[in-house]
Amino acid sequence: MKKLISILSTLLLLVSCDLIEKPYTVSQQNLESPEQFITGIYDVFWSSYLMKKTYMECIDMDHDLSCAHSWVLTGVGNGNMTTHWSYNSSTDPFNVFYKIINRANFALENIDKFTNETQEKRNSLMGEAYFLRAYAYFHLVRMYGKVPLRLTFSTPTDMVRSSVKDVFNQIVADLDNASKMITNWGMNSADWGHASKTAAILLMAKAYATMGSGSLSGNAQITVNIKGTKTLFTTDVVTGYQEFDAQKCYKRADSLATIVIGRKGLEFDLKDSYLKIWGAPNFRNNEFVWGVVGYNNTNYTTEHLGHYYSPIPFNGRGYAGISTHAYNLYEATDDRGLNGVFHYFQTMYSSITAYGYYRFPDNATLYPKGPNGLASRGGANTYMVFTTKWFTGDIANPVVNTVAPGYSFVPQDVIMLRFAEAYLIRAEARNEMGNSTGAIADIDVIRGRAKATLKTGTTTDKTEIRSLVFEERARELMQEFNRKFDLLRWGLYLKVMNATGTIAGQNNAVISKTREPRSVLYAAPTDEVLTNKLFGSNNEGW
Repeated sequence: MKKLISILSTLLLLVSCDLIEKPYTVSQQNLESPEQFITGIYDVFWSSYLMKKTYMECIDMDHDLSCAHSWVLTGVGNGNMTTHWSYNSSTDPFNVFYKIINRANFALENIDKFTNETQEKRNSLMGEAYFLRAYAYFHLVRMYGKVPLRLTFSTPTDMVRSSVKDVFNQIVADLDNASKMITNWGMNSADWGHASKTAAILLMAKAYATMGSGSLSGNAQITVNIKGTKTLFTTDVVTGYQEFDAQKCYKRADSLATIVIGRKGLEFDLKDSYLKIWGAPNFRNNEFVWGVVGYNNTNYTTEHLGHYYSPIPFNGRGYAGISTHAYNLYEATDDRGLNGVFHYFQTMYSSITAYGYYRFPDNATLYPKGPNGLASRGGANTYMVFTTKWFTGDIANPVVNTVAPGYSFVPQDVIMLRFAEAYLIRAEARNEMGNSTGAIADIDVIRGRAKATLKTGTTTDKTEIRSLVFEERARELMQEFNRKFDLLRWGLYLKVMNATGTIAGQNNAVISKTREPRSVLYAAPTDEVLTNKLFGSNNEGW
């Protein structure tokens, strides 16, 4: 298979698109090899602007732990997709995910025609197409609820929206095909970024956990830490998920996560230190199950990860981060708080050379762990907390800039599936099936690696363990595009956001987290509603 990083040169042969490509149409393609069908799908991640910027803003800005400049949070960051700059354009996530689906459909209908390739190779390529179609539908159904199931390249414009259950059934079917057809369990250096068999199984486990939690919504209780106060919530009903059987879903999630965990020490593993997961020295390590590869490291660059999520002293712009409350979810000994967050203060905003840099616990007495020690003393970074996950330098030995950073966007992979999540999915599943001991054991695998206090022997209560898993996902997967989906799938989004109320943002700005019911589902593009005569009205409130 061709290296994914070589796709730019082939795309000139691959696609000729209209200025605004419809989500369900692609111009005629002239392809010379079956690999080009797959590289054409992966190209959508970058050519559509999705991974450059819109994915971060549309997925990771609208939850209780996010914190950013007010101009970054406008639109979807405030729960209103219709005022986001990408809405109803070719870069709208709705349209982008359907572009992925459409190209996957085209690939599935044509790859087998290349009889000069072995059947095994053709099957593996089709498996990737199934994976990518499932990935797109998994986002669509969680963001928009009922959506049209377009499963052929010639799908008509007018299509009714399929039920949440039918969409998930298709996701599972596609991932089942992917897990059987893709040849490789892992990713070698030549094919890094291509979906593996393990990635398909882990994404399927995640889909089943989503179905399981949604089916319990309205009847489950979860304790959530709201700005330092633990509050017990009864979850809201998540529309469309009541048709699922929680026990069957979680049983399947358990077995799938167990298969993934069984690859430990083979293709994938948990690193023994946080400093060995992220940063340039750990580029493409074997804790990363799947990520959207940085485009040739030269041709396309992201405009948000290192650039938005790193503080000014470390070559970022400090536009987006997490709240001080999110930072305080970590214990003092937790490696994810010690090495997963930049600890620094600013002595003089007017000069970049005046930035001081400190790491806990080195200066814990002088700058105690918490908001007062973490927040800079005035200037642009007040109340902003920056994680080290998306920093493109060496997080163990970061270099402070001696000159003010410019707008130098740095290409980097966008990690979507990580081996650690398999333990958290299995912990959630085990708890819901009554295996409290197994659930706590899986939680402690993650907490043990982070040097956090272990939970073994502390509780057997299902609600308490459910709450532990929910909060551990927040700690472990911070800024990895999961928090809003976790709030949504459990029916906690409105209650947690409105209980959070406001948080302190940049320059002491007050950031409102209060939301209306319409924000539970994203607004579909106006063009889809008007063009697709069978779509019906937009989601409630839009």
